[in-house]
Amino acid sequence: MLIVRFGMALHSLRQGDETALLTLPLGAVLPGLLIVALLAMPPAHTVEGVLMRLGTAIHLLLILALPPLALHLALGLPVVFLVVELFQTRVPARIRGPLTRVVLA
Repeated sequence: MLIVRFGMALHSLRQGDETALLTLPLGAVLPGLLIVALLAMPPAHTVEGVLMRLGTAIHLLLILALPPLALHLALGLPVVFLVVELFQTRVPARIRGPLTRVVLA
């Protein structure tokens, strides 16, 4: 996805619009580095930690894939943690267990 974003920035620059190139570091490079950092971290000790890392990685991929919505998605990143926390504390164990096994399998 980073290669596509670089290509889009170069195409826009050739058309005379430097906005895509100026937003590239925060809109594409930083989320890409954060995904690499998440994947390079040592294994989490709890299911909640694994779910938070997975949710954050998916959220960062969405930021990379959907440039027009990147700001809104970035501002909504804390929602990932809230959803995981509510899932772990409020969903009954008989529902939470199978869903967790499907997601983490």
